[in-house]
Amino acid sequence: MLRYVSAMSVAVLLVAPAAKAQSSQAQPAPRRPAAGVEVTGVIVRPIKTRVGEPCPATFTIAGEISTNGPTTVRYTWISPDGHTWPTRDLVFKTGTTQGVNETWTLGAAGKTVKQWIQLQTLAPNNKASTQVALAFTCAK
Repeated sequence: MLRYVSAMSVAVLLVAPAAKAQSSQAQPAPRRPAAGVEVTGVIVRPIKTRVGEPCPATFTIAGEISTNGPTTVRYTWISPDGHTWPTRDLVFKTGTTQGVNETWTLGAAGKTVKQWIQLQTLAPNNKASTQVALAFTCAK
């Protein structure tokens, strides 16, 4: 009788690891980004200004980022005056285009402002918009 129990214990031990191995194979693998998914387009829309803008003036800058598949895009804005904006992440569930915007306050009474702004993606690939001009003269 003791021998029968031992044989059954061994059989159970041999079956249990096999069952466990099958159940672990049934678990879905962690989802990884598809190969070749990248930012395909980055644009900044023209910025409207008025003659004799009251200053300092605050502008909303609008842009668009396009991808060819699901990914997370890290981006920032760039200007020549050294102004820095935080990097941000934008999640794409499919390949599509999404809008982004930022505010920028600049200028002083009686001064002429000549700047540009650019939208730049940092991940999954580096891609930049063209530089969009921002030029106006502040009211005195």
